[in-house]
Parts: sequence; C-alpha cells; structure tokens
Amino acid sequence: MLSLMMQSTGQLAVIATPIGNLGDLSPRAAKILQSADILACEDTRTTRKLLTLTGLRTSAKFMPYHDHNGKVMRPKLLAALSAGNLVALVSDAGTPLVSDPGYKLVAACHDAGIEVTTIPGPSAVLAALSAAGLPSNQFLFAGFVPNNRKAASTAFREFTELPITTIWFESPRRLRATLQLMYDEFGDRLAVVAREITKLHETFKRDSLRSLIGFYEKSATPKGELVILISGATDRSGEFDKVKLISMLREEMQSNSLRDAVKTVTQISGQPRKKIYSIAIDLNRVFKREN
Repeated sequence: MLSLMMQSTGQLAVIATPIGNLGDLSPRAAKILQSADILACEDTRTTRKLLTLTGLRTSAKFMPYHDHNGKVMRPKLLAALSAGNLVALVSDAGTPLVSDPGYKLVAACHDAGIEVTTIPGPSAVLAALSAAGLPSNQFLFAGFVPNNRKAASTAFREFTELPITTIWFESPRRLRATLQLMYDEFGDRLAVVAREITKLHETFKRDSLRSLIGFYEKSATPKGELVILISGATDRSGEFDKVKLISMLREEMQSNSLRDAVKTVTQISGQPRKKIYSIAIDLNRVFKREN
C-alpha cells in the first residue's frame, strides 16, 4: 500500500487522528503524516500541536481546509494532487468527513480520477457506540443537535419511530435542555451520555432519559465533548395499544392543553410523539363535536 502512496500520480489520504488519547494514533497514520507532501488541516494549529506532542517531524506544507475556505482551497489541492503530490486530509480530531469538512474534496478527487485512500482510526461515534451497551447492529448518526430549540425538536421527531439507536453530538452547556427535549419527543427511553471519550475523565452515564435529566439537574454542568445515544423505538403495543392511549389522552385533556396532554402521554408510554399527537388531534375533533 505504501508503494501506491509514493507513486507519481498523486493521492489523497484521509487520516483519522486521536479524539483524546494520543496513543490512539496508528503507526500507519504517523508514517503518512511524516511522508505527505501536503497536510490539508481543519486547523493547522491543532495539527501542528498533534505532531509536536507525538514527536513526529514532517517537511510537508500545511494548508488550511475547512467549510469556510473549501471553495477557494479545493482547486489548489486538486492541482497539487494532479501534479503527483501525496496530500493528507486531517480534521481536528477523529475521522474526517464525520461531522467534519472534507467530503467535497474527496468527491472532487473521485470525479477527477485521483486516487483516494483511508487510514482508519479513532471515531467518537463508533467509540461511544462500542461502550454504550445499546443495540449496535443498526444505528444512525444524526450529527450535531441543532442550536435552535424548535429545529432540535423537529430533528428528534424525524427519528422517534426508528427501531435503531440514534447518536448525537452536543455541547455540555446545552445538555440538560437537550435531554428534556429528547424526553419530550422520544419518551422515556434508555440512553447514554458519553463524555470525554478516551480521555482521563471519560464517563458513560447509562440510564433512562428521565433519570438522566434528574442526574444532570443535580450535577454541575459537565465539561468536555459529549455524545448522546438513544435506544430505538420498541414494540410496546401490548402495553400501550391505541385504546389505552386514547384513554390516557382523554383523561389528560380534561384538565390540560392538547400540547401538554401529548407531552405527558408520550413520556409515560414511551411511544413516538408523532403517533400520540395524531391520536390527540382525532380525539380533539371528537370533543368539539360532542360540545
């Protein structure tokens, strides 16, 4: 493989770098970082620091490549690749293109007939999933939770009926609010908050969403990077069939707004909010006809 990387036709090497523990940098990744002609970095300062801390030396040219300069830098990198250079693409941490810039460069290389190879390694998504203890035969990585509360609720709602684990990135300062929104939309499901993965203070907090909310309400705002994993929808039709849900909604709607009734029944039943809302709308029409 190394002989391919040194050939004159040029090659883009997509390199995974540590997400915390420097020992996770693979020997192959280290070798390419030292032998590359160009290092295309999400942040050149972060990559320089990585090389310094790992004792790696390189004569490569550092070029910034991120979402904000991609349109300008892509043609320059493609020209360098076409001229026979080995270009290493790295993000600040983890595997490039996974909630990181780079896919347009990789796509452009394929379109131009330029060889692309991968040097796999650390990934916060897979690391979190491997230690979460949630079903992992199928999963969906949904990226960062939207900043806007309404947009976040809408995003969660898209996945409430999927029977697979969903994975999200989130910031510590918004954790409590995000867990509450997840509880409102997904119901009380088993979830995991993974923090500082591979670092000194790594933790995996595994519990129901309701219990996690209670835990973090009593705790100081956590520090470090977070990954939230939520178990998929399960078939609880025997426990909460439509008749039971209607009965629960009817009782709640006697003294609460439709919105609050839907919220409560969603949380209690663990059924998707979309399903509960649809039943509530039909029930509300019945109430109006009766009155």
